[in-house]
Amino acid sequence: MLSDAIVLIAVGFIALLFWQGRRQAELARGHAQRYCQQHQLQFLDIAWQGGKFTRSGRHWGWLSRYQFAFSSDREHRYEGEITMLNLRLQKVDTPVYRLPDD
Repeated sequence: MLSDAIVLIAVGFIALLFWQGRRQAELARGHAQRYCQQHQLQFLDIAWQGGKFTRSGRHWGWLSRYQFAFSSDREHRYEGEITMLNLRLQKVDTPVYRLPDD
């Protein structure tokens, strides 16, 4: 009886973590697309690079890194990084990229 409750709680917790991970990934994608739009870049793709449970200041949470690809001139591919803590954007890092010739 108690072991059934523990298994049920564990399954629920795992489902919650999966759901939050998907939500975080969708938000990271939105941030990458918005960043590219604001800087007149072409968004190409995004991939999860890893995560860990950590403390940032007073907040505990899941810190994830996402690598996103973009192009500034449709010829070169560049890769930037988005860092998310739980559902909040922490930072966006991009390399120096070539501006298109007008």
